[in-house]
Amino acid sequence: MGVVKTIKAFVKHLIAARIYRIRGEQLISQRRGIAILMYHEIAPRHTQVFRQFPVLCTAPDTFEAQVTWLSQHFEIISMDEALRRLHAGIADDSRAVVITSDDGWRGFYQQAMSTLQGHGATIYVTTGVLQGEVPWYVRWRLLLEHYPHLLRVLAHDLGRLEAFRDADSAIAALKQLDYARIRSLWHQAIKDVPFDEASLPKDWFMRQEELPTAVQTGFTIGAHTVNHPILTHEFDEVVRREISESKQVLETLTGMPVRHFAYPNGDHNEQVVRWVAEAGYATAVTTQAGWNRSGSDVYRLRRFDVHETMCTDHWGRFSEAIFALYLAGAFGNLAPTNRICAKIAGGGMQCDR
Repeated sequence: MGVVKTIKAFVKHLIAARIYRIRGEQLISQRRGIAILMYHEIAPRHTQVFRQFPVLCTAPDTFEAQVTWLSQHFEIISMDEALRRLHAGIADDSRAVVITSDDGWRGFYQQAMSTLQGHGATIYVTTGVLQGEVPWYVRWRLLLEHYPHLLRVLAHDLGRLEAFRDADSAIAALKQLDYARIRSLWHQAIKDVPFDEASLPKDWFMRQEELPTAVQTGFTIGAHTVNHPILTHEFDEVVRREISESKQVLETLTGMPVRHFAYPNGDHNEQVVRWVAEAGYATAVTTQAGWNRSGSDVYRLRRFDVHETMCTDHWGRFSEAIFALYLAGAFGNLAPTNRICAKIAGGGMQCDR
């Protein structure tokens, strides 16, 4: 971790610990409504997936600590129960959380099955992974980090004058394209390097034979499209197919109705929302942080993104204070923290451990 990031994490922890010590219980007790938490993968810190996808991963011990803390302060409920309370107009009487995970990462499924022990969680599955298709954004990150010269090649193919600075910026640009274009660029890129697609980590994701067991052990299965395209950048027929086909596949595999949908990258517009409703889904979740209350649009439900670095202190330990204040919305704007960090980095302040 760089100096500035270390200072920022340190100051964030100091601020959170101070506020939590003084007003922690009050902040928690004031929360009313339903918070939906968005995880992706759960993996040990030493693994390849954790190293390459740190903002998608949570370590098993951190996840266990989070679930323990959540169960002490909130009611952990399912998406079906959340929908019931929203429809009944009683969400404001709740202090509840729903645990969800996007894409179908196997580590989340395996860890949550043992940690939640009956609480259940919702897994929004990108159905392509069930057949061994590694999501496009995972493919591209692995390729670009292994062959960094492709950052320049991809930039040229997209008409940019300068190379992308890293895989993150390249993937952000790819998210502005339709899926067919992303696939075309992929095949073009791997022609010029000795990259074996068979080496892609298919075991990072669930397979279709695991879905019946997931349902039997209390998981709710939701849809997250087939190929994880950014729906607001797709042709209409592709959007409708991605929404409906993923639902049909999952219902066939589980024998259960699939009622819940997650927009890839959280991106949606009026047309996409309408097609999700017409396909027969009862809810859809975004990536916009916030609590859901009676009157919330069930096709634009808010979620808190959760991963390792957003809820640990500068020593890498789970911080109840940071987690609590994050859910309370206290860290939605880190500008004050950034100003304090700048003063410390410039020698204007001194902090003791």
